[in-house]
Amino acid sequence: MKSKQIMFFTQLEDIENIIRDFESAIEIQYYKTGLLDSKNIPIYNSLFDAPNVGFTLSGDWNRIDNYLITKRTTSLNVREVPQKTGETKFAVDQMNNPKSIEIKLGGIYKGKENVLVAGRISTISEDSDSNELFKLFTTKLKKEFKKIGTFYVGRKAKEKLEKGWRLVTNEKSPKEYDLALS
Repeated sequence: MKSKQIMFFTQLEDIENIIRDFESAIEIQYYKTGLLDSKNIPIYNSLFDAPNVGFTLSGDWNRIDNYLITKRTTSLNVREVPQKTGETKFAVDQMNNPKSIEIKLGGIYKGKENVLVAGRISTISEDSDSNELFKLFTTKLKKEFKKIGTFYVGRKAKEKLEKGWRLVTNEKSPKEYDLALS
């Protein structure tokens, strides 16, 4: 499988209209991803219904909320993952959901002042539904955001960068790894 991704920095108001346009163009649903304790997978018809939208509870983008996006007509496939302890966890990811894409929105880190954590939209699938969703979202994002290095940056996020905020993938990394204006 070939993966595609667009990495970005955004404040909620930078990306709000992109998300609203995306959600109005096609009926979709969001599922919280990860290795979960229950088969009761959180599902949202809008990303704005998910908790903490625009904020992160971790300064490491590998530990922030991530959502699988599918068309509403697509069923979610959940993998059972037996644990050494004898219990079973439930995996929600793209491995068994090829008609999906994933988004981690990133945002303002609640644990430290003046830190904005990166987001990402991606897919590992070449399925036509996955490609359609990815293209619809990323076309709008690329049009409205400015590319700085390998990241697309929203207007408000760029203002924060200019004011000295750290734009990071991990706030514990040295500052030389932060996004910087050239």
